Amino acid sequence: MSKTLKKILLVTAMVTLVGGAFTGVMTYSNIGFSDAFTRQWALSFVQAVCVIFPTSVAVMWAMNKVVETVFVRLSSLHKNLIFGFGMALSMEAIMALSTTYRNIGLGDLQQFSQAFLASYLMVLPVALVLSPIMTLLVKPKMEAFLAS
Repeated sequence: MSKTLKKILLVTAMVTLVGGAFTGVMTYSNIGFSDAFTRQWALSFVQAVCVIFPTSVAVMWAMNKVVETVFVRLSSLHKNLIFGFGMALSMEAIMALSTTYRNIGLGDLQQFSQAFLASYLMVLPVALVLSPIMTLLVKPKMEAFLAS
């Protein structure tokens, strides 16, 4: 198998694992387990991936600029942790907005707001635990592999 294909498969697996798990939790928060859950989760996942990919590039660039500008005197470890937590907070919010929009819609803004907040708060602890793991352990290994 070619190295390029391995890189594509690795990124695809990571997006599917993390994005699939998070949108699954958010979809459950929005609609619970029902006959429509699997279909709604799959549609939410596809929509979130389509929103997250382009958005994440911009958010990562902005977050990196902010961390490097505001936290100049901190060590790279501390900067990486701040970056990771900032990315978790912002990307989960974007994913929660996308998933809640897919599952609830904007017809009733109060219901949408409540569902968004519930799904964001339900998945946020998982994201905040995964953030330092991803930032400190997974990200350096992925970057090294993708650079090779």
